[in-house]
Order: sequence, then structure tokens, then C-alpha cells
Amino acid sequence: MPIISAKVTERELEAIREYANACGETVSNLIRKIMIRQVTFMDGSDDVADYNCEILIPDNVSGEEENKIVLGTHNKIRKILGLKELAEI
Repeated sequence: MPIISAKVTERELEAIREYANACGETVSNLIRKIMIRQVTFMDGSDDVADYNCEILIPDNVSGEEENKIVLGTHNKIRKILGLKELAEI
């Protein structure tokens, strides 16, 4: 199988790993899915389940709790990269 590589900083790698873990994916699989979704304009579409890569949310949580989990994950990654945290999604 062909291999693609990219140069990233340590902080970028840490942020990518954090997101991959939150999605229950390997870094390699996450990048593959995100790239395929992006180049085929599937991003935001649920048409192809094979390319879904979203933050895992436990069952039986309220919408408010889900929003807190997603916001917390995004802010953790933004903090790793030195970006301003989001107040809301």
C-alpha cells in the first residue's frame, strides 16, 4: 500500500493525535478519512459511513453534555496549538 508523509511540528502532531484519540482512530486512518472527505466534497455529509471521523460521544448523554464534550475536545486541541479557546460551538 502506498504511503504519504507530511512534515508537522511536535505541537501539530500532539493536536492530531489528540483528535484521532477522541475519534477512536489511528492518526493514519484519521488523516486518510479527512483527506478523502475533503477532496470529494463529502465533508459534512453522512453519505459514506466509511469516511466518518467524529468525536466519540458516550451513549445516553444530553445534547448539552455532548456540546460540552465536543467543545472541551476542540479547546484542548486549540490550547495545544496555542490558539484562542472557543466560548461556544
